[in-house]
Amino acid sequence: MELRCLLLNIVFISVVNAMLAFGFAPQDERRCSYGRIEKLMRIRCYNMDLKEVPQNLKTSVEVLDLSYNRIRKLRSGSFQRYTDIKFLMLYENMILSVEPGTFAPLTALQEVDLSNNGLTTIPMELFSLPRLRNLYIDSNDLRELHQELETLEKPIRAPLEYLNVANCELHDIPDLGVLPNLWQLNASANPLSYFNIDKLANLCHLKVIDLTRTQINACVCQQVTNHLMTMGANPKFVPVCMEALDSDSCPLPYNRTVDSPTFRSCVDSAELAETRSLWLFAAGCFGGVILVLLVFCYCIHRWRKKRANRRLSQSIQNRKRFVISPRNTINNRLEDEPLHCDTASA
Repeated sequence: MELRCLLLNIVFISVVNAMLAFGFAPQDERRCSYGRIEKLMRIRCYNMDLKEVPQNLKTSVEVLDLSYNRIRKLRSGSFQRYTDIKFLMLYENMILSVEPGTFAPLTALQEVDLSNNGLTTIPMELFSLPRLRNLYIDSNDLRELHQELETLEKPIRAPLEYLNVANCELHDIPDLGVLPNLWQLNASANPLSYFNIDKLANLCHLKVIDLTRTQINACVCQQVTNHLMTMGANPKFVPVCMEALDSDSCPLPYNRTVDSPTFRSCVDSAELAETRSLWLFAAGCFGGVILVLLVFCYCIHRWRKKRANRRLSQSIQNRKRFVISPRNTINNRLEDEPLHCDTASA
């Protein structure tokens, strides 16, 4: 009997371990893992068949990985408890819609990955986040994105530096207005049949643009290559132009890009932002110096006060004490005679 119970326990444990290994354990038995990455609080809820964003996680999470789940909809309260998130991974889900206000609480968000979902547009509120630098939205069907962008307030507030819109069925690169901080754009695996070279004037600090596996024509290919070379950027990921076209059939793009008012506006925006940063840095340094001086003066004042109190205390201790002399008890002491005092012995 005992042997049979032992065998049953062994079989049960083996089955449970197998279920855990292959992801068939019940939902409440599979928990998100906690850890730290570069001193940031990370919670990894990877491949857990989640249907929605869990609400029982630590609110101090800074890196949240919800990739490879079955989330279909992001609700306005999905991230309301997690306002410290800096990096958010939502790729390889089934997200079809995002309610307005979903990302609004994430004012510290620096990077979000929404790739490989079922989105038909980019949540416009992402472009209002003050610290968003990296946006991955690739492998979504964004063929109608241009209609949404017509109502977008430009220039956007988000200081985007990296934008990935690869494999999104786009016929042109997204028009987000002037993006003075953007240095890398991945628009590969899109048709780009209506690519407009003028939009590169909005990207005055572009260093890398990936146009591989696109359908841009020979003239656009040549124009993009010339534009990047003029800016000292890397044309590595631009399709190789098979033939050189003369300027009559393919005009040089400089008057439409680097010599355009839009490009100048982009450069001015970048310089203004850099100047503002320098002023803020200088003001911070000046404020720090003033604070240090105030603390130093306060410490000197306290030290001098303690020193004066110590001297006063020592002088009081060193002062000779006086006691009433026994002579004052003599009965025949005259009325007008002053009292006699003797010095106390040490």
